[in-house]
Amino acid sequence: MSKAEQILNKYMIIGEFISKCFGENVEVILHDLRDIEHSGVKIFNNYVSGRSDGAPMTEFGLNLLESEIFKTEDFVMNYKGVTGGKILRSSTLFIKDEKENLLGMLCVNVDITKYLTMSKELNDLAYYGIKKEDLEKPAMVADFPKSVKEMINVSLSSYLTKNGYDWQRLNKEEKLNVIKKLNGKGIFNLRGGISEVSESLKISEPTIYRYLNIVKKMES
Repeated sequence: MSKAEQILNKYMIIGEFISKCFGENVEVILHDLRDIEHSGVKIFNNYVSGRSDGAPMTEFGLNLLESEIFKTEDFVMNYKGVTGGKILRSSTLFIKDEKENLLGMLCVNVDITKYLTMSKELNDLAYYGIKKEDLEKPAMVADFPKSVKEMINVSLSSYLTKNGYDWQRLNKEEKLNVIKKLNGKGIFNLRGGISEVSESLKISEPTIYRYLNIVKKMES
């Protein structure tokens, strides 16, 4: 047995191992480049592509050889393949000898057709009733807080947490905007709303009432 055959036989074992590890939708082909017209010497899970042992090199494989990418890369990963209406995610490992001469290729084709179908169905389900153009518009987000305190903290985040501010560093207009936003969300209509805001902002309740009165006068 030649040195090349010894090397290729080792990769044949690896190919069989991969095909059994990852299931029947994963096809593995060992190519022996000493005979391009019958290079596919062993094909595991061949029902993915329908090819048989001894199949010729694919056009893509020939292009890889023509490009000589194997001189700078050990493998190429995750390119798209199509066969018999199936969509494949394919990868190729270049098999070389100790002198870096190319002997063969180990190709892995994953049939992702059913996953793409599932992905589309899940996407359709997730966005059912939502128009595509609406997804491109600024979103109107519905909050689901667990408590008044959480609701207040969420409402304050865009003014305080997001910008790294604290109440004491805001100017009067910014403070009024905070109170206006909370009032618009109905925070002050909730039982304990005033006291929760007072605690979160670390200011007195009379101060909140004062700002709230200013906001209401501005809106009237």
